[in-house]
Amino acid sequence: MREQLRVRERQPEREQRFQDYEWDEIRSRDIAARRRIVKERPRVAKYDSVPWEQSQSAYHKVYTTYDLPTAERKPWTVLMNNLRLLVQTFDPGHKTANHRHYPEVPFFVLQGKGHEIHDGRRHDWEAGDLMIVPPYCTHQHFCDEGPALLVYCQHNYTAISDGSEKLEINENWVLPDDSRPLYNQQGTLVGYRRGEQDFLFVETTLSDRMAQRMLEEPPKPNHPVTDSYEYYVRQFEEERYWRQNVPQVVKQRDRMWEDTRNGRTLWFLHPQLPQMQTGMRLFEAYLQELPPGGSSGKHLHVGEELHFIIEGTGYDVIDGQRWDWEAHDVVAVPTLAPHQSFNADPDHPARFLVYKSRLYDYLSFSGIEHFEDASGNAQ
Repeated sequence: MREQLRVRERQPEREQRFQDYEWDEIRSRDIAARRRIVKERPRVAKYDSVPWEQSQSAYHKVYTTYDLPTAERKPWTVLMNNLRLLVQTFDPGHKTANHRHYPEVPFFVLQGKGHEIHDGRRHDWEAGDLMIVPPYCTHQHFCDEGPALLVYCQHNYTAISDGSEKLEINENWVLPDDSRPLYNQQGTLVGYRRGEQDFLFVETTLSDRMAQRMLEEPPKPNHPVTDSYEYYVRQFEEERYWRQNVPQVVKQRDRMWEDTRNGRTLWFLHPQLPQMQTGMRLFEAYLQELPPGGSSGKHLHVGEELHFIIEGTGYDVIDGQRWDWEAHDVVAVPTLAPHQSFNADPDHPARFLVYKSRLYDYLSFSGIEHFEDASGNAQ
């Protein structure tokens, strides 16, 4: 007891504490703004309500977004935590921008036939396939028969994203009227200035170092893991090999339909698939078919998901509220929301594409709470 008193006597008087109210309030303001938008907007983004827009990369529709500024600027979008869904189109003989970025992106081919150039190598695709852009892959889409319609999903990678490297801008993009073009020493257009801000087509840093990590023909991993540190050296080899050797196009005919308690599904990307059969680390993707007048299972999971309606008419019940949909609409299911899909057509099936984030899997929240079996499916 005496020793404790002596210690207290030797401790200096505490300085007056500074109260950092902004630390918490900035988060509260952001949460309040996001909740307001989520409350005001429907859970279904209607195809006819989403305009076509030209960006530096593509001519597209933006259905959902994860960032607040975009949601505030585009009042038709559904605000999500992690998933942004878009549809892009381009005509036969035309192409999108040639660029690369850290995030991986899956593209479902809704219509058309064409090919990819990924890091200098060609990959052919057609309607019904899932085309995969692995992380930091230079990629460009070409339409051979069309027009092409691609349904793709971007993940919120704020922690690792370092901008985009646009090596070739989309042919239909034009400079803003109030801008001044910027050229490099070779006379190549590299961006523009608008007001006091420069907007560069290549905004990443350390791109040369990243490019060196991505060999076009990396050898098979063979580094021995002799201790905990060498595990990461081996990982470097495995990541490079995986990136260049996974399928860049998953053919729908190579996947099997299965009847489950959630309904009839065909998985493009699933955690149980061998690592070398899927080029995605943060996405799950599958097709679901509802029979005439049938429904999916009813369940709940922590992660959010998006449904792009390929064909049919119906509705979803999300957290007890009904939301009607038809072809080319997008259903946005938020986190921790019980949901179930229903086919309103008694004579024809409905089919939709599902994108899910695997981020929650790595946080140990991948499981599903199942409440009700699908109806109208052979079990």
